Amino acid sequence: MFEHISDFTTWPILTGIIIGYIANRIMSGEGKGCCMNLIVGVVGSYVGAFIGSLFNVQLLGAGYVKNFVFCVLGSVVVLWLWKKLMS
Repeated sequence: MFEHISDFTTWPILTGIIIGYIANRIMSGEGKGCCMNLIVGVVGSYVGAFIGSLFNVQLLGAGYVKNFVFCVLGSVVVLWLWKKLMS
């Protein structure tokens, strides 16, 4: 029973950390730590899905690469907005 729970929660956390790390490297050239990368990755994934819906791009069932690109794009937008609001 517990192996299904770990499979369900492990992949979103790992991909969120990876997406946040890539977005932080694009925007500032360095990672910000696992927790910050996770937050940026998860929030950026929702922003990326929103951006995809604005451009009428079907992301559900579209494949990992397209979803990954939109998640990284959303995370970069989140970091850009954060930088503009905090300066």
